[in-house]
Amino acid sequence: MFTHSDLASLQAQSLKMQGWIRRQTFSPENEKTLRRFSSWEVSELVFKVNQSTFRGRLAAEPGLPAGEVEEDGRQRWFSLDEINDLRRRMKINRQSLMPPRPKGKRALRAAIANFKGGAGKSTVALHFAHAAALDGYRVLCVDFDPQATLSHSMGLTDVSEEHTVWGILARDLIHETDRMNAGPRGAQSGAALPQRRLPASIRGLGLAELRVGDFLKSTAWSTIDIIPSCANAAFVEFASAQYRHVNPEWSFFAAVSRYLDALPDDAYDLIIFD
Repeated sequence: MFTHSDLASLQAQSLKMQGWIRRQTFSPENEKTLRRFSSWEVSELVFKVNQSTFRGRLAAEPGLPAGEVEEDGRQRWFSLDEINDLRRRMKINRQSLMPPRPKGKRALRAAIANFKGGAGKSTVALHFAHAAALDGYRVLCVDFDPQATLSHSMGLTDVSEEHTVWGILARDLIHETDRMNAGPRGAQSGAALPQRRLPASIRGLGLAELRVGDFLKSTAWSTIDIIPSCANAAFVEFASAQYRHVNPEWSFFAAVSRYLDALPDDAYDLIIFD
């Protein structure tokens, strides 16, 4: 039977092998970046206005972002930040280009799910996030898949399991167990709940001190953040069962919901689960 030290040794070997594979696949300087978009793409595909109308507005208002101009002067290329700046400052036919967003409402949550593997969940989640970002929405992706396809596609190649969904679960288990143990007991509450004791293998990880923002990672898209995954997060399913054993009142789904509820309502417009 494997001891905790054996598992820690296997984890270290796994991380070493993953690092070697990454070094063979990606050069140290290779960082995923987002390309610029042509004035035709910005006008016709993003803003859905005639290109001549778009160019006319740029010419009429010199203070607007002008993008990068090709040497022959025939084409302009805009970054996503410049596109969003244009979206905030321009109006076409007196209509705002900002996407609709109800005030005082939390971000819309959408799960891309299927019991079958290889059905294209990560691909759909990726393109869904990209499309929403191009429409002007701020997006948070949550990668539950230990294959980490979505995380890798977003440009993240070196992720520790502490900053994945597993870290969120373990952190929440510690906080919720402490809250339950500190609550009214016996005659005060009408229910005598037993004291829940967490093993040192959970408390000793230091996850309780992590802040909400520590799990949010930036991507090449300035309006898309991600809670990433990695190969070592494959034990989330087993960990959640273990956590239910040490504290039967704790819930996997409630843990994820509590984490998202801690985010400001206006931090994101759309949260996508893969």
